[in-house]
Formats: sequence, C-alpha cells, structure tokens
Amino acid sequence: MSEQKVPRSVQQRTVIKFLGENVPSAEIHHRLQQQYGEECFSTTGVFEWCKCFREGTEHVENEPRDCRPRTSVTEPNTDNADELIRENRRITIKELGAMLPISVGSVEDIVKYHLHYRKVNAWWIPRTLLDMNKMVRMQAASHLLQQFEDEGGKQAGFLQDNARPHTAKTTMETLWKLKRNLLTHPPYIPDLAPSDFYLFGRLKSDLQGMRFVDDIINQTVQEWIHHQPQVFFEKGIRMLPERWKKCVDSGGEYFED
Repeated sequence: MSEQKVPRSVQQRTVIKFLGENVPSAEIHHRLQQQYGEECFSTTGVFEWCKCFREGTEHVENEPRDCRPRTSVTEPNTDNADELIRENRRITIKELGAMLPISVGSVEDIVKYHLHYRKVNAWWIPRTLLDMNKMVRMQAASHLLQQFEDEGGKQAGFLQDNARPHTAKTTMETLWKLKRNLLTHPPYIPDLAPSDFYLFGRLKSDLQGMRFVDDIINQTVQEWIHHQPQVFFEKGIRMLPERWKKCVDSGGEYFED
C-alpha cells in the first residue's frame, strides 16, 4: 500500500511553524521559494502564518472543506476556556484542549473568534483593548516614568504581576514589613514586565529542543538562572523606562519588539 502524500500546503506550514520563532518571515519565504518554486506561499501568506503560530495556533493541516460549524464551540466550553485563560495567561492551545477536553481546532475557534484573544510575549490578552484598559495602562506607565525621573533611577522598587499569590494578604503584609517600595502593575501589561518581554524569551531560546523528564526541568531552569551574570538581569530592568515611554506614546496600546 502506498504511503499517503502530505499536501504541499501542509509541508510549508510545518516548515513555517518550525522556523517561525527564530527565523525572520522574509527568510522563511525565501527558503520556501527555493524548495517549492511556483507552489510556494505568497509573502503575505508566510507572514500571516508566522503570526498565527506565534499567537498560539497549533495545527498545520488543511481546514475541512465543508465549513460546518464545530459542535464543540458551545457557550459552556467558551466560558470554561475564558476562565482557564484568566487563571493562567500562558496556557497553550494544546493544554486548553486537554483540559476542556475538545479538539485543538475548536479551541482555536473559541479563543480567537469568540473570546478574541491574541498573544503578546506568550500571554493571552484581549485582541482589542477597551479605552478604559488603555487609560489604565497609560496612567500606570506615566506614573512609573515620572517616579523614575524624580528619583533619578536610584530608588529601589519591587515589581511583580497581579497573580493571586502575589496579591494575597500575607504577601502584601510581608512586603509592608520589609518596607519594600511596591511599583504599580495593572492587568494586561505583559509587554511592560521584564520577566515576559526579556527573561522568558531568552530562557526559552536557550532551552529550545531539550526534552525533560519529571522534575529535571525545575533543576535545569534554576541552574540556567544561577549561571546568568548580574549584568544580564540589570539589562532587563534598565529597559523598563524606555518601555514605559513607549506605552505612554502609543496611548496605552500594546506593543511588541
């Protein structure tokens, strides 16, 4: 029995998904042209697929031609997906599918076309910010920038996101006892958190391609962190004032590097 041939479109999407995080879209298109010639995706097509995979798309197969609605795209599944995303902004499409449990394609429909989320720095965020969200982001960034300029960048501050363990009563009481200057950090702000726009990307790049068993990954991450020089962490922190200014200048919109 002859082996079923993989469609050229699926082959190309597989290549784009594999290269997309580390290779520029234009270079991917150039490589595909060399391999597939006239059957190569257009430049726009390659750029759009790169964007889709960076925002969390998992599948590379062709969509069904009958265009029938997915039966798993229901109101309960949509509500459950929204709740899971709000609890963990870094959850993946595949993890959502396993937890609901429904197909990856149905999860993508729910997340992108019903909940209208997209990814920034590996975080699920609303595709379109409300005016109030923009105002909160801009005011927070403006306040932090003014505080930095007034203090000449010499006053130490404590910056953390709004995860429940970080905002718990015991945590806040401990920070107060330690007399830490807690910096403002509103929701929907991964592009202004050094861990998201700086640290995790480099960690992911260095550990890419590795496979881990049990708790070895925890040990590996800790060793990676301990091996980074002090200047590595200083660089991420020193990028903050410039990013606060970008947020203010953009009127509170999201921005990516």
